[in-house]
This record gives sequence, C-alpha cells and structure tokens, in this order.
Amino acid sequence: MLSMNDLKPGVVIDLEGEPYEVLESNHNKVAQRRPVMQTKIRNVITGKVRAQTFQQSDNIREANIERAVSKFIYRTKDEFFFQTDSGGPSTAVGARKFGFKEDMLGDKIGYLKKDMPVEIYLFKQKPISVKLPIKVVLEVKDAPPAARGDTVQGALKDAVMETGITVKVPLFVEVGQKIEVDTRTGEYARRASE
Repeated sequence: MLSMNDLKPGVVIDLEGEPYEVLESNHNKVAQRRPVMQTKIRNVITGKVRAQTFQQSDNIREANIERAVSKFIYRTKDEFFFQTDSGGPSTAVGARKFGFKEDMLGDKIGYLKKDMPVEIYLFKQKPISVKLPIKVVLEVKDAPPAARGDTVQGALKDAVMETGITVKVPLFVEVGQKIEVDTRTGEYARRASE
C-alpha cells in the first residue's frame, strides 16, 4: 500500500481496477483540516486525465505493471502487432504476440518501423501501452529544396518521413537522408550517422 505522500509524478496506481499514472501532485493543508493530496492522474488504458484528491486514510494500491521487451512486426489496416522473445527480461510473459488498435497507439504510429524494439506494458496480463525508444532513425521521403536566400539562422522546413509523419527539419536536410527524431516531442534531433 502507498501513502498519499508516495503519490509523485510517474507513479502508477490501481484505482477502481484500472491503472492510473500520477501526472501532478500537490500536498495541501488548510487550517485545522486534515492534509490532502490533490493529483492529476491519467488512465493508462484510455488516456483520459482527471483530478483526484486523496486523504491520509485512503488505501492506495500501486498498480502491478509488467514490462515486456518486444519488437514491432507488422500492421494490418487498423491494427499493429508486436512480438516478444521467449528469453531475456520478458521471460515472465513468454513469447507472445500482442495487437493494438490504431486509436490505442495514437501519435506513436508515426515512429513505428519493422523490427523496432519497444517495451509493452501489461496490466493484469493485458497489453495496455507501448513505450517507444527516446530517439528513432527515420528516412526523409519528401522535403522541399532550400530556396536561394533562405539563410536565416535556425530556419526549418517540413519533411515527410518514411512512416508518413511530418517533421520540421533544418534547411540542409534532403530527400534520402536519415535523421534522428525525438519520439517524446516529435522534433528533429540530428542527422543519423550512416
């Protein structure tokens, strides 16, 4: 069991039978009242955010989240499939194939490439989320050429990556080049070394 003081950002709790990640927490004590912890929590499965207040007497359970090392293998029209290995850190899960609907993955779809390593989070043996690597290497499929006179320091242009997402890149980036993209922000990080 967790106390209300353990509710820090990043902690995942089991509330009403579903996993919630603490996004923000503020300890409040108003004169002559019991202290409370006001939090903003996000349902890990649905992504919905809500405010929740906890008191000292509340029984708060930490969610039992399993992590499985996996890789993206293929997609169908609206579903994405991942395969875990039978060895390594995912031995508790064993070799399994997981499918995620497009709406469960959201923006992560634009970073998925075949055989890309990811982590799958499981709650009560059900896959609930996919964690991508912080940076991924993507090839530029379409980018307008830099126009003569575009010499402004830090100028950016839109480039379409091999997965279909659009990333703002510096003017010197050309079609066919590989770049690193930060999956947390969707921003250009640097040119990838070949």
